[in-house]
Amino acid sequence: MTHEENNKNDKIMTEVELLPLELSDREQFIKDNQEAFNYGALEEFGRRDDHFEDDGEIISRDTISRAIDEGTAYRIMHDGKPVGGAVIKTAYDCGELELLFVSPTVHSKGIGYETWCKIEAMHPEVTVWETVTPYFEKRNIHFYVNRCGFHIVEFYNTHHCDPNDKDRELFEMFRFEKLLPTTPESVREQVKRITYYENIMHLAETGSSEHLRQLSDYYSSDSWKRDFAADEAGLLPKELRRGVLSEDGIYDLLEKFTQ
Repeated sequence: MTHEENNKNDKIMTEVELLPLELSDREQFIKDNQEAFNYGALEEFGRRDDHFEDDGEIISRDTISRAIDEGTAYRIMHDGKPVGGAVIKTAYDCGELELLFVSPTVHSKGIGYETWCKIEAMHPEVTVWETVTPYFEKRNIHFYVNRCGFHIVEFYNTHHCDPNDKDRELFEMFRFEKLLPTTPESVREQVKRITYYENIMHLAETGSSEHLRQLSDYYSSDSWKRDFAADEAGLLPKELRRGVLSEDGIYDLLEKFTQ
């Protein structure tokens, strides 16, 4: 068999389809997700209970439910059967991989990697992807870093907590980030974000504490840095109002109402 035939067969073997999660499948999706996470912990630690929550799960039902409600959930289908799932959340040119799991019965078949490739292809506007995984999930760490091209950028622990961790579950978690090249779609999303915050800046001039907070959060974010860099690189439309990208403009406004 030739190399090309091998590649073709591999592609056929690992071909997956992503279907929007149906309400009738929600409970099974949650159970399958928990089973996949528990498998990794049991594989690493055995049946020790100090890495599990009170209900015997690495990840709680509430956490999975919240991810589904706040993001977009998909069933991973292979040969017409559900073999895993994914939940993503996107905003402008940013994306979060909230959950990605594959049934332990189909590990090492390339299903997770093809799933990720499909997610990337579905969102050409996203040039910054983030996700997290427990420190002990060696399989996941290998997958994200060596297969999907993510980089570890942060380690959450009791001395450095995730500020967005509502359930206090993300102790000893690695945060991963993947940066992709700028696309016409991502620039359009940046223009939308800049326009939004341009309006927020105008509203903040009245001294509105909420608008000042939003403006401050944007100014200190990586998103502002990317928008500023895009402007410096000449990627933004010339007619775009971009006062919000003026460092002095934002700084002076925040100083005016915080003194």
